[in-house]
Amino acid sequence: MRWRGVALLGVLVAGCGAPVSTPSPAPSATIAASARPSPTPTAAATVPATFASVCGTVSDFVGDNAQTNGSFVLNSPGRGPIRITIPAGRLGGSASGYVCIGVLAGVPYPLFDGFFTSGTPGFVDSGVLPATAALPAPMGFVLPQSCAYVVPPIVGIAQTDWKVDCGAANNNARGTLGPALVAQGWTSCGAGLAAERWRKNDLMLLVAESSLAAGDYPRFSQPAGVVSPCS
Repeated sequence: MRWRGVALLGVLVAGCGAPVSTPSPAPSATIAASARPSPTPTAAATVPATFASVCGTVSDFVGDNAQTNGSFVLNSPGRGPIRITIPAGRLGGSASGYVCIGVLAGVPYPLFDGFFTSGTPGFVDSGVLPATAALPAPMGFVLPQSCAYVVPPIVGIAQTDWKVDCGAANNNARGTLGPALVAQGWTSCGAGLAAERWRKNDLMLLVAESSLAAGDYPRFSQPAGVVSPCS
């Protein structure tokens, strides 16, 4: 009966091997982690269908906790400082150095939605301008460094909308974005009340001013096709 005992012992040992780990739930943020001094988060399994990211050097960091929001400021040369709100319990750590973060719409400031790691679509290498990204990005137009995407694009059947923070120039989006559009080959179709249409080949953009209310920003829209020709 000794061999039966040995066999039974082998079965018990095999059954007590290392347990199979259960995957942890996917993070709700685009990429989630704390950073000290530079973030080393684990990327989410899939890239979200839409996102807006802002990159820069962290300053004025105030940590969040389970009951209280935190905040920090992102700084990038040629762009005004952008303050970010950390929702209570969202980070629970600290951040410093150069980072790229996902942002969501917030009042009065955009909301922190996790970090992007190097090599992911929302990460812009330090020194590369503009220090911001969006998915989808507008076709035929690169945002000037003085502005940043602060809300994920809203994709509709007829058009896609973006909101951007241009700092002190938020009250004159057409004056800020106009020179960049001209430099990139766009032609103005004419200005209306607080808005201006632009055309580049078969692409169109509509630039609209901010209401300047808290949480509102200049925006531009791109129709799926040419709405009307420029004269």
